[in-house]
Amino acid sequence: MSPNIHHRIDRPPPNGHSKRRSSSPAAESNDDSNHGSYDHEPWRERIDRLHRPSPVPSGSSQRSTPPAFHGSVVMNGTFQKLIGLLVLIVIFDVVYLWDFFHGIDEKSDGPEAGIHNLHETHRSRKVLTLLQQVIGGGTSSVQSGSPDNFDSLTDEEKIDELEKEIYEWKDKYEKAMKRLHEDPYPDGPPNVPFTPRPPNREDTYEFKKVKKSRAELAKTETYGVHKNIVNILHSASVEIDKELADQLPTWENVVSMYGDKPVISGLETCEPYRKAVKPEDRMIGPAGMFNTGTNLLFELMKTNCDIKEARRKFREPKRNGMRWQVPWGKHNPPTTHRFKNVAKAWGKGIKQGDFFPVVLIKDPYTWMGSQCRHKYATFWGHDDEHCPNLVRWKITDAIVPSEVRVKFALEMKMFDSLLDIWNKWYQEWESMTFPHIITRFEDLLFHGEEVTRKACECVGGVFAEEFQYVEDSAKKAVGVHKGANGLVMAMLHYGDPTKRLTGFTDRDRIYADKFVDYELMKKYHYPKPPLPAGVAPLLTKEKGAYDEEENEQEKTDKNDGEEEEEEGEEEEKNGTDDGVAKEESGTDEEESNEENGTDDHDQTEGNSTDDEDKDKEKDEEEEEKDEQNVEGEGGEGGVDLEVEEGEKEIKADDETDQM
Repeated sequence: MSPNIHHRIDRPPPNGHSKRRSSSPAAESNDDSNHGSYDHEPWRERIDRLHRPSPVPSGSSQRSTPPAFHGSVVMNGTFQKLIGLLVLIVIFDVVYLWDFFHGIDEKSDGPEAGIHNLHETHRSRKVLTLLQQVIGGGTSSVQSGSPDNFDSLTDEEKIDELEKEIYEWKDKYEKAMKRLHEDPYPDGPPNVPFTPRPPNREDTYEFKKVKKSRAELAKTETYGVHKNIVNILHSASVEIDKELADQLPTWENVVSMYGDKPVISGLETCEPYRKAVKPEDRMIGPAGMFNTGTNLLFELMKTNCDIKEARRKFREPKRNGMRWQVPWGKHNPPTTHRFKNVAKAWGKGIKQGDFFPVVLIKDPYTWMGSQCRHKYATFWGHDDEHCPNLVRWKITDAIVPSEVRVKFALEMKMFDSLLDIWNKWYQEWESMTFPHIITRFEDLLFHGEEVTRKACECVGGVFAEEFQYVEDSAKKAVGVHKGANGLVMAMLHYGDPTKRLTGFTDRDRIYADKFVDYELMKKYHYPKPPLPAGVAPLLTKEKGAYDEEENEQEKTDKNDGEEEEEEGEEEEKNGTDDGVAKEESGTDEEESNEENGTDDHDQTEGNSTDDEDKDKEKDEEEEEKDEQNVEGEGGEGGVDLEVEEGEKEIKADDETDQM
C-alpha cells in the first residue's frame, strides 16, 4: 500500500485504491476473516449503524427495540434500595406486634390479667428473679415499680405501694383492651373498694370512691338529713356520711332564705315561643351576670334535656339544642348586644331571634361576695379587708359610692357601685318583651330537678327519665372558674344564713339597705337583711350627708311652715305690732344662736353656699387622694386603672365567655 494513500477505515476506499487481494483462496479467506473486506456489504452497514448513524431518518433504517422497563424508575438503584428498606420495616413491625400481643388472651389472676406480657419490665423482672434464685438460692421477687427499700417498709406502706402498682396495671389493662375495642370486664367490673385514677404527675395518686346508683344510695344511712337535701345529693351520686351530715345546712335555713319553692318568672312566654319557632330551630341556653351559675345550668340542661329535632349537619343547631350561652354573650346586656354582637364562643351561625334565654339571678348580697372572690371583668377599688367596698372607706364623713367599671363585649360601662350593676342589669332584663324566663341560682342548687324540667319543657324538649345532677359542674377545674366550689361546697355556703353578709361593713350595709332595688328583691323572694345594731344615728347622719340637698329643702319648708303658724297665732293674740315685735325678737334670737352655733338649721341655711363649696373642694381632694392610694392599699384593679390594663386582664375570659 502506498504511504501517500489515506482514508478512513469506516468508509470504502476511493476508486482505484482497492486493497490488493491474495492470490491463493486460503489467504484470501484468512484475509477476509482477519481484516474484513470493504466490499462486504453487511459489514459496512454494521459499521455505519454503530459509528455514523444517519441524521435523517429513512423508512429503510431499522432501530432496535429497547428492553422492558428500560429507563423506568423501577430499575433505579435508589428506588430498589428504598423498597428493600420498606420490606425490612414491615417485617420488623410484624414481629414486634406479634410479640406485643402474644399472650393477650392468657388467663392469670388479678385485674391485670394478660397485661404483664405487654410490658418489657415484666420480662426484666423474670430475668432478675431467676438470677437471684440461681445465685443466692433465694425466692425473693423483684417488685416492679416498688421502692428499693420495699422490705424495710411497714405493713401499711407495703400495702399502699402494692395497691398503687395494682392500679397502675389495671389502668394499663383497660387502655390496652380499649385499643382492641373489647370490653375489659365482660362479666362486670371487679369488686374493688376504689376506682383507680391514673396519676397526673410523678407519684401523686388520688382515689375516688365508687359511685353508687340512686337505688343503692336510697338504702344507705342519711343521719337525719332532710329528705329534700338527700334527694339533691343522691341525684349527684353523693353518699352522705356522718361528717358531711354534720356540715350540711338544715332545710329550715334554706327555706328562711329562699322559700320552699323555686321562683321562675316568664313561663307565660314559653307557649308563644313554641308556636313561633320550629322544633328543629329551637335552642336554649343561659344568660346572667358573672358568678350566677350559668355553667351549672348548661351542664344540667345538657345532661337532662334533649330537643330531638334540633340536629342538623351543616348549620345550627347541630347538637340537641342545648347551648353554653346566649349567642350575643351570656354576660352582656340584651339591649346593647342582642342582634348587635356575635359571641366568639357558641355564637356563630345562630339566628338570635330563635334563641330562648334562661336568665339566672342571684341574691345581691351573696353575689357581691362572689365578685370579691372572682371579679372577672369588673374593676373597682377594693382589697381583702374592704370588699365589696360599696362606699369608699377612706371618706368617713359622707357616703361616697365606690364606682365600678365593667367590660362588656361592645362597651366599657361605668356604674356607681357593685350594687348598681346588679340593679340595672336585672332591671334591663325585666323590661325585655321577647320570650325568656328568669330563675334563681339558688333554685339550681336546692330545686335543680324542677327548674331544669320546666326549662326543658318550655322549649319542647324531652326530659331525662332519671334526673342527674352533675357533681362539681357548677365550678369545674378547667380554667374558667379556678378555685371555686362544687355542689356540696356551694350548698354549705349558700345554705348558711350567717355567710350572707361576709365582708360587708356597717357602712356597706347601710348603703345597700338604702339603694338596693327592693322590687326585684321582693319578686324573687330575697329577704331584706337587718341593719347592724346601734347604727341608727349613723344611718341618719350618713343619709343626711348623702341626700343633703333634699333634706335641706324639706327642713326649710317645714320650718317656714312652723314660723308662719307661730306668726299667725301671735297676731291673733297680741295684734299686728306684737306679732312684728315677736318676729324681730325671734330674728335677733336666731342671729344670736347662729353666732353661738346653737341652731344648726339656720347656720346651714345662712351659709349653704359657702359650705357646699367647701364640701365640694374637700370631696375632690379626698377623691384625688383615694384614687392615688387605691392601688397602694391593695386594691385589685381599682376604678382608676387604665382601660388598657383592664382589657388585658379580661382578654382570656372575653374570648371564651363573651362577658
